[in-house]
Amino acid sequence: MILHTVKSSPFQTLALHNCLNLLAEADTLLLIEDAVIACCVEHNNYQRLQKLSQQGRLMVLSADLEARAVNNNIGKTCSYPDFVNLVIKHKSQLSW
Repeated sequence: MILHTVKSSPFQTLALHNCLNLLAEADTLLLIEDAVIACCVEHNNYQRLQKLSQQGRLMVLSADLEARAVNNNIGKTCSYPDFVNLVIKHKSQLSW
């Protein structure tokens, strides 16, 4: 069970795409920094994120949404304490 954190926009790098290709059934994806853009605009991997959201495995950091003045259209918005709890809950973390 891995917590994957992606920090770059899907329009800048292939980090989100590569992460989604390696995501296992028990893993969770957390979008931080510029990656929060992925939850508010259509892109090549948007449908895959919607599926993760329906499974309850897509999280989006609220502070980064606020910093970029964007709204979360999919996934569960989480706070920094929620982020810490995710790290504790998962066996390991992988940053992209």
